[in-house]
Amino acid sequence: MRIFKAILIFYQKIFFPTLIFSGLLGLLIFGLTEELSLKAIGSAYILSGFLFHYFMYEIRSANEYYFYYNMGLSRLSLWIGTFILNLAIGFIFIVF
Repeated sequence: MRIFKAILIFYQKIFFPTLIFSGLLGLLIFGLTEELSLKAIGSAYILSGFLFHYFMYEIRSANEYYFYYNMGLSRLSLWIGTFILNLAIGFIFIVF
């Protein structure tokens, strides 16, 4: 449970920027057609989540990895957690 909480704390920093960026990208690509736009938002969310993860933690705040490392999480486990959460949220948009 402690590890899951730490991954959620890590992920909350990239959730909203990714959601806003993928929403705008989905609307720009498909316009206001609801079904296609939600699928585009889901696809863009999956892809842009990795970009925001890279920019937020690898470039801007690389020292924050030490905090998560002290909690028992490696850089690889944080990338895998981001991957799983991006897929889950992206598929929610794609399916609904």
